[in-house]
Amino acid sequence: MNQRLIGQLIGNRYRLTHHISEGGYGNVFEAVDTQLNDEPVAVKLLRPPPPDMEPEYYQQLQQRFLDEARVSALLGEHPNIVQVRSYGLYQNQPYLVMEYLNAQPYTGQGLDYVLAREGPLRPERVVNLALQICSALHHAHNFHMDLGKHSIRGVIHRDIKPSNIFVQKGPDGKERVKILDFGISKLMGETSRGLTQTGYFLGTMVYASPEQMRGEKLDARSDIYSLGVVLYELLTGALPFEPETDTLQGWYHVHNFQQPRPFQDHPLPHPIPEALERVVLRCLEKDPALRPATMEELAQQLRAVYGDQSSTPTSSAPPQQIPLQRIPAGFGQQAAASEAEAEKLQRAVHLIEAGEYKMAVHLLNELIQSAPNEARYYLYRGLAHQRQGHWGLAQMDYQGVLRLEPGNPSAEQGLREVEQKVGQEEHVSSKSAPHLLHNGPSLSNALGWLLANGGAAGIGYLGLGALAPVLAALGSLQGAVAGAGLGLLMGLLQWVVLRRQVSVGWVAATLLATALGWAAADFLAPQVGMAISPTDPWLQNALRTMGDVPRGLLAGIGVGGLQWAILSRRWKGSRAWVLAAGVEGGGAALLMAWLLAGTTLNRWLLLSVGLLANTRPLSARVLLNLRRVPPVQN
Repeated sequence: MNQRLIGQLIGNRYRLTHHISEGGYGNVFEAVDTQLNDEPVAVKLLRPPPPDMEPEYYQQLQQRFLDEARVSALLGEHPNIVQVRSYGLYQNQPYLVMEYLNAQPYTGQGLDYVLAREGPLRPERVVNLALQICSALHHAHNFHMDLGKHSIRGVIHRDIKPSNIFVQKGPDGKERVKILDFGISKLMGETSRGLTQTGYFLGTMVYASPEQMRGEKLDARSDIYSLGVVLYELLTGALPFEPETDTLQGWYHVHNFQQPRPFQDHPLPHPIPEALERVVLRCLEKDPALRPATMEELAQQLRAVYGDQSSTPTSSAPPQQIPLQRIPAGFGQQAAASEAEAEKLQRAVHLIEAGEYKMAVHLLNELIQSAPNEARYYLYRGLAHQRQGHWGLAQMDYQGVLRLEPGNPSAEQGLREVEQKVGQEEHVSSKSAPHLLHNGPSLSNALGWLLANGGAAGIGYLGLGALAPVLAALGSLQGAVAGAGLGLLMGLLQWVVLRRQVSVGWVAATLLATALGWAAADFLAPQVGMAISPTDPWLQNALRTMGDVPRGLLAGIGVGGLQWAILSRRWKGSRAWVLAAGVEGGGAALLMAWLLAGTTLNRWLLLSVGLLANTRPLSARVLLNLRRVPPVQN
């Protein structure tokens, strides 16, 4: 399933290059942005539903995935939250396009891999990572934005765990945290109605807060509890709770009723300050009122452990004064409300002109949080998004400006430009989704199919003729070995034609089916002959002439059946493939046997006519008529 997606173009822009990881609800692929010089990105696709999931519930998951994608795209401007650049639907499956975290010069891996490789981490390092996590989640918990009819007032992550925390290392050796997967995040004030199903729990039971396990209304303190479990694990290499059974009921009990194990119960390679232990244990309080109230409060307590020396450094370089007029006319001509805002705005302008769009957007986010009704901040952020090619985000910002200042000429101009880009992409999308499979069944595919089969049959039968003495020495195995060789050659040449639509499993299926078909024919032929025992010479000659027909028929049905099993996951109407393959296999064998044994014409001419039958013209016709449907998960 995952390998078949490699090479596909998502959103007419992002080409998948290889599979990275698989989670509970989605698959993550490395991809390249074909519109930005093949810049590496990561694409996450929501997986098809498992067989036991109710369709209505999966539809709700799809809608939530898309809704939260929009929020994630806005939250990702914080330097410690992965940036979501785009989102949409691919064959009815929601997808997210994110920054690629291993793009040079940065390298890194999930915190779960760090923990598995290194064991318990030094407390100073844990505090440094925790402070960055607190910064990211404080940003999410206090994120405010008005989106027309809807208003966002804080976002809870709900799935804080080591695998959702990426540790990135740059050339300077410093570690930088990136929070991943706001895919099941929750807007504060939402209810959970309609988003639960027996057997499915949104989140990870090991790290879930007691109130999350109970299905209650959540606030920021739920993420604080989950972070407490992560910090305990980073410091000790073990979890604070040990249920009797690894089930929903088992974890429900320990999170609600069991106290965390003392730190001293674990062999600790590094001494842990008592102050740090107290902070972690306070995060793990069953009663949310006893935990730190906010991520900011938790960060203050963590800094106090080492005398405020573990806080992450921030750049203190004064912003360079750049004339605002270097930005296109109409942008930022108003005076800032305060000297601090003016300085930050000036720095954002400089960063936009220098091409440092992400940092500029981060500064503008801070300005927007302090003054959410200031149109010019949205205007600059829209420009930064537009210059990055993030048309959807730029479109939202320009629309936000026009809600605040109807008729703003700069916003209207920017909106026209990005809507034109969006319209171009949609036009390309509609043109690239014809009735036939995109990059799939087409006239060129059908012609390639004819050549591949004809070439495989010609080369294969000539090779079998040359190797006849060797095959004869194999006795009863000669049919299976000959069929395997012919099947391998046919499968390879067929896969060359259809490689963008099928996996290399196609080669194995063709090899296996041909080998089994030839072996079965060799086994059945003597049985049939003994049962009939004809005395008529003409009938005996006819049976000898038709000796290859069962072989061709069985191989054709077998090859068609296994190939159909592969095609049926991707192409509608592929059942006709089995009938076509069976008819062609038996018919080709019959024609070749009759021509070679029953006529006096030139044998090479007859052989050529027989080989033409092996080009499988019926299959080529079926290939032209196949239609793509969304792939079905087994």
